[in-house]
Amino acid sequence: MRFLKNPYLAMALVALVVQSVLLIFFYSLPDPLGLSMSEMFEGKTLWQIFMAFGAVLAMAGLFGFARAPRGLAIFYGLYFFAAVADYDVFRFSHQRLSYSFLRTYFHISNITDATTVSTLGGDLLGTVLWVTMVVLCLAGAIAFVTVYSLRLRKQRRSLVLSNQGGAWKPASRKIPGAMFAIGMALSLVPLVLFLTGTRGWIEIPVTHTKVDMRFTLGKHTLTAPILHIAAVETFEFIHDNAKITEELVSDLDAFLPKDFAAGRKNSLELPMYRNAPTHEYKAKKPYNIVFIMGESFKGRIFNKMLEGDTTVAPNIWNFAHIGGYWFKNAFSGGYPTVRGTMATYMGFPSHPNRDVPSFYAANKFKGWPEFLTNYRRAYVTVSNPIFDHTLPFIEKFFDKDWHLIGDETVEGTADSLGVDLAIDVLGKMPTDKPWQLSFNTISSHIPFYGYPDDFAEKPEDAMVRYRNAIRYTDKQLGRFFETLSKRPDFESTVVFVLGDHDTPVDSIDYWVPQPLGLSASQIFIGIFSADTNLFNGLTVREDVASQLDLGPTIFDLAGVRESSHFWGYDLLAQERPAEQPTVFFSQNAYYLGFRDHVLAGGLENEDVYRAGVGGESPYAITTDANDLAWKKKAVGAAKAVRSVLRNDIMMP
Repeated sequence: MRFLKNPYLAMALVALVVQSVLLIFFYSLPDPLGLSMSEMFEGKTLWQIFMAFGAVLAMAGLFGFARAPRGLAIFYGLYFFAAVADYDVFRFSHQRLSYSFLRTYFHISNITDATTVSTLGGDLLGTVLWVTMVVLCLAGAIAFVTVYSLRLRKQRRSLVLSNQGGAWKPASRKIPGAMFAIGMALSLVPLVLFLTGTRGWIEIPVTHTKVDMRFTLGKHTLTAPILHIAAVETFEFIHDNAKITEELVSDLDAFLPKDFAAGRKNSLELPMYRNAPTHEYKAKKPYNIVFIMGESFKGRIFNKMLEGDTTVAPNIWNFAHIGGYWFKNAFSGGYPTVRGTMATYMGFPSHPNRDVPSFYAANKFKGWPEFLTNYRRAYVTVSNPIFDHTLPFIEKFFDKDWHLIGDETVEGTADSLGVDLAIDVLGKMPTDKPWQLSFNTISSHIPFYGYPDDFAEKPEDAMVRYRNAIRYTDKQLGRFFETLSKRPDFESTVVFVLGDHDTPVDSIDYWVPQPLGLSASQIFIGIFSADTNLFNGLTVREDVASQLDLGPTIFDLAGVRESSHFWGYDLLAQERPAEQPTVFFSQNAYYLGFRDHVLAGGLENEDVYRAGVGGESPYAITTDANDLAWKKKAVGAAKAVRSVLRNDIMMP
């Protein structure tokens, strides 16, 4: 009991109990998608415990050395607030969180955002338990600081605190030293496994618990937010400074159009900057452009309409038949929304581990709306642009001409109100000059409760809720399409409808090895217009399309010929070669989408996984020489992207 009188050890033991309760909540509370957390984290639980307990003990040791018990109490209170947020948001949304993502979700202006409310409100019991833990942690920290301060004041004239049995002695460093050593050992073991690329499985005797020796940064470090931040930042600083060599440029070129490499001015100094396009454009005049980015428009589900199930999104299906292209094999360029938005508007894949807006103040980029200098441009959003870090894009691309739905007192959901606002902005667009209008949807955001109760039921089956949410969004888009079709410049207008990213809905989405999944990559992309000079009816395209292709396609429609950092193809006049994939990076992993198959794997791991396109077949490790060669090219391209972003050499 004498040891428990040491405040650092006592608080560390309490913190370990709290951490244990959080882990129990994390694994035992029901998941809104009906997925098993134990299955998702199979083999990783031990590493979660190591890092979570390690952080608690290591910090207790550091504060013990500093002789700051009140500082430790304050730290634990704030730390567990962040940890609870991490657990809760992850459990309900499955987003791959980072420190910046936490700041986004809990920004003061975003606490009451409809998406956050629906995300955290999926389970009343779970929400109550998490909030209770937050309150207890903060209250405990405040109580300790208050009592300790009063006791210290009472004994101010004495150098000896009654609960320490004497002044600070060198021997008392043994306890904080032991806690720090144990904590660092627990924390560093997983990181050593990561840095050394350890693979394989072991089984713990007696309990027969399987442990995956391949540790990955990302969601498996979330149970220790402070270590997660430190580990990721250190990892990225080291990995983001690769020297641009001819070999890396060659790997990069494997994913680029041939005219990109041929027209590059300086491959080592500006490897991702291309000359102005010289191919013949299909568009012979500037077109108005409507750009609709749908929340989680899954390619796998939207393609079911091609098989006859037009109930998925009947208004989009009918509108598509005015003429256009429907891309069966379309892929996102980033995940979550902020990274898909970045890839769409700026034409290169997202950074493997971080949101590009965090670079934005230092790096030079130019999104495709900025090239439309003769256009009237406007943006309508249904959620606070602080959410998911989209504000830097909006302000840079659309200046002051962006619109956020207000806090309506009338009945309606975000998408119905958003389409109302988009229709209002559409009515203000000129008819004597080209214009461009972008807006997004939100009802189909996970966990898919964003539609009115009287529109459709909200059962436990996540796929039913997802399809209901898509139908609700589609109903609202139908109103927009009807209004647009009545404009005199309708035939001079091209409409893009695409997903910001895919999203996990059912078990098929988790067949791919984590942390990267088909659930984050395959999206719907459609380009539609009634102008017969562009399209003759609806054409279903088999070639691979990507968000990276949309900038060059808009260049065609707007008659823009300027140098840029857009990787992709003009989808109106060009096709990606059958043997060339599109590339997607997330959580230090790569994803390559071909016409008939997909490849995925970790950038730091040797295993390469292959599956048929569409997500309805399991992944298996491949040893095919061509597949392994593409893995090497993906790793090289990722290094080039990291270095270009870190060293600010995207464009002159």
